[in-house]
Amino acid sequence: MKETITQKSKLLIQERESTMFTRSKNQQSLIAKQKPAKRSASDISPNKAIENRKRTAFGDITNAIQAHTHRLNLARKRSKSIDSSKQAQKTKLKLSTITTRNRTKKTDSKPNLEKNEADISLPCFISEHFSSAIENGNSSKMEQSFTSDKSEYHEQSKDMPEQMNVSSTSSSGSLSGKVRPVPVIPASILQKVEEDIRSPINKYPDGLRPYDTELRDPFLVAEYAESIFQNLKKREAKYPVANYLIKENCETTGPMRAILVDWLVEVQENFELYHETLYLAVKLVDNFLQNNPTPKEQLQLVGATALLIACKIEEHHPPPLDDFQYICDDAYTHKMFINMELKIFKALDFDVNIPISYSFLRRYARVTSMSMQLLTLARYILELSLQEAQFVDVRSSKIAASCLCLALKMKDEGDWEANLSYHTGYQEKELSTLVTNLNTMVTNAPKSKLQTIRNKYLHPVFFEVAKIPAVDPLFL
Repeated sequence: MKETITQKSKLLIQERESTMFTRSKNQQSLIAKQKPAKRSASDISPNKAIENRKRTAFGDITNAIQAHTHRLNLARKRSKSIDSSKQAQKTKLKLSTITTRNRTKKTDSKPNLEKNEADISLPCFISEHFSSAIENGNSSKMEQSFTSDKSEYHEQSKDMPEQMNVSSTSSSGSLSGKVRPVPVIPASILQKVEEDIRSPINKYPDGLRPYDTELRDPFLVAEYAESIFQNLKKREAKYPVANYLIKENCETTGPMRAILVDWLVEVQENFELYHETLYLAVKLVDNFLQNNPTPKEQLQLVGATALLIACKIEEHHPPPLDDFQYICDDAYTHKMFINMELKIFKALDFDVNIPISYSFLRRYARVTSMSMQLLTLARYILELSLQEAQFVDVRSSKIAASCLCLALKMKDEGDWEANLSYHTGYQEKELSTLVTNLNTMVTNAPKSKLQTIRNKYLHPVFFEVAKIPAVDPLFL
């Protein structure tokens, strides 16, 4: 009996040991599966981004932006979703407040206006019109008036008195005593403002179409458009740019600047920035470099910082500083970017609202009702001129007019008519030298080493205007 018991115990011990061995073996196999395989020496590290180095003419300008585009788009979508959720919360809150107001209006036959003053908020121009209805407790009439059409508001506002009677307040606490008074502007000041606004439009020569007065869109501020662009032409004189590239002590050369502008165009295209941002960045670079000689190692930092400032002015959602550090291949730190930003602001006396040629070009094409294809061709010529050193000292309004004049000749869509002469302020004879130089630039564009702008306008989105040949110099 004892021998059989010992044999059974031995068998049980062996079975336990075997199961423990198999369990440990299985655990080791699971751990081995979870461990990543070892990389060989020839494999590329997954933590390091694959860099496609493009140019090293100065300061190691790279195009490390294509791999970054996907991450930037995801960040923008995330920010848009956050903004939409915040907007939904705001609308939900507004709806809840509106329902509570309607409930209080229905329950109270005679609302106490002193306690519920915040609940009844009326527009200034209709508040006195509805004051009698509120005093009589006729809330249904008031709600019906709120839901009326906007045209009824305009009709009601015509019957409103020019000056509100604020002093007449009833003892029951009427709303007329709580209304903010409307300031009364003297008729002489109103007449002078009207003359200042309308004076450029009234000076149209005979036979020209007054484009601004025909607009019906209030967001285009047609009454002020002519005055705005006249002011922009005056502001051009505040930002004169000399041809600093021919100076002896200047460390920046024309080819170096052309490479920088070509890189800025590439960044603008990949980051999907506005064209106004690109043109303003180039203007900031030129205004800074003409009085501040910069070594070639710092030239990319100047361009990236100028683009960062332009994004803060023009963009709705400017890219963060980390993105600009990334596209510079981490060649500059955050502190270097901030220091360069301060240098640019001090050099320009913190006045960075510089008129750009792109705004003038859009204005010229709009007032003459030109086709989108013709405007895109003029934009292509204007963008090519950004990287040419010979056009650095030309005024923005004049270079825009010259590009439009050359586009008309390339498309053979008419001459420089009186309407264009009036709106641009330049006769065709004044633009002849610039048009000739721009035509030579377009002729040499396919042979240039810098092809970013040309490849951009070869896309069907831009009507492939880069394929349009230049004008024969004999017919200029």
